[in-house]
Amino acid sequence: MKRKLIFVLILVVIGIIGYKKLAPNKSLLEICFPTIVEKTEITLLDAYFIGMKKAKEFDSNPELVFMNSVNDGEVSGRDGKRGNWQGYISLTDSNKSLVFAIEKGKLINYRVGDVSYEKTIKPSSIKIDSSLIVKSAIKEFNLKSGPKSDSFSNGFHFRLLRDAENIFISVEGLIDGKQAEIFYNPETGEYMGRVQSN
Repeated sequence: MKRKLIFVLILVVIGIIGYKKLAPNKSLLEICFPTIVEKTEITLLDAYFIGMKKAKEFDSNPELVFMNSVNDGEVSGRDGKRGNWQGYISLTDSNKSLVFAIEKGKLINYRVGDVSYEKTIKPSSIKIDSSLIVKSAIKEFNLKSGPKSDSFSNGFHFRLLRDAENIFISVEGLIDGKQAEIFYNPETGEYMGRVQSN
């Protein structure tokens, strides 16, 4: 029995070494469990940087107009991460815009249009990530995730947006079983208010 076990272990090691030669840049974990290491859920800031990287291919000074997480059929977001995101970026130097969509943590689509916006969110205003605000909302307001049965807002959802005067990062979920969205300052993390359904 011991000989069989040793033989099997030797075969596994030989297989891994052989695979490492074929894929020298992959870690042992990636080789043995590739689906575990694949990054399919990302934070709001991760999604922001993916969108901005694409926008910089078309304009040297892009600025975000808004961005939000999109339902992916999973009750996710407790760690500030979702698989699907979408956003709108103003290409300020060319007076155009870029709309982008992310699925499973990867940019899957983008489109450049002719409309540009003056009210944008400058990169210096975005310092707080979704992973921080969701922790704060859970602790301070006992925010719960939306149920899987809700096809529009299951799990926690996030937005980065602005009005005429303020810039907000928000997390949406349930408080006492009612839909609620809690707003924070994306530069300081300061609580800015909330809205809740009746």
